[in-house]
Amino acid sequence: MLAVYLCEDNVEQLTHYRDVIERYIMINDYDMQVRLATPSPRELLDHLEEAIPEYALFFLDIEFPGEQTTGLETAIKIRQHLGFAEIVFVTTHSEMALLTFERKVEPMDFVVKDLGRAQIDQKLRENVDYGYQRYTNYLGNTENLFSYTIGGRKFSLPMGDVYFVATAESPHKVTVHAVNQLVEFPGFLKDIADQYPELYRTDKSFLVNLNNVSGIDATTRRLVFPNGDETDVATRRFHEVKTLVQKHLKG
Repeated sequence: MLAVYLCEDNVEQLTHYRDVIERYIMINDYDMQVRLATPSPRELLDHLEEAIPEYALFFLDIEFPGEQTTGLETAIKIRQHLGFAEIVFVTTHSEMALLTFERKVEPMDFVVKDLGRAQIDQKLRENVDYGYQRYTNYLGNTENLFSYTIGGRKFSLPMGDVYFVATAESPHKVTVHAVNQLVEFPGFLKDIADQYPELYRTDKSFLVNLNNVSGIDATTRRLVFPNGDETDVATRRFHEVKTLVQKHLKG
């Protein structure tokens, strides 16, 4: 998931930016979440120290008159501690643009507030799009992904987050059960099995990522996952699956 953070000392603007971004994320069903919207760069940095995101998109003001830390200094610290961080400055200080590049912050964009609310809102939405595109491209180059299509749009999530894929109640559809995610999309288990050999066919209705199994119930012949979900294992495959899962759990 791509975590989103906003830092703007004008509380009215901060609330508006958050509303625009959250609404756009929801409309597009992006795998993103606004984790924090704060007027204080110190609060933002403290929050990041407590829970470092793996992937993040930041919308930062540059000047904070009531704070000791500027937005530029905040961005520099973000760059020092996060492996994947896209930064967008939203500010009245257009003259600071060159300095952000000189300080090696390398922002994704620089949005000037003088544009007016409608244009700023559009720039926010464009940067959500662009940030999400860069995030998915980055995942594609660094991780093994599980991809699916809904309404002609392609989505991806790390294979390491996938628990299992199951046939859905709706005809010609399947569901992918993953960390903090449950998605139904058009497809057939056979096609998914051919495309992702790392998923093990435990039953006619399930393809399982055995690396994410947290336990096995030998009495009911079911696999258990960290979120409490369970899947069936066919009788003829139970011994093999049990051996593979126990080997993984011991490892």
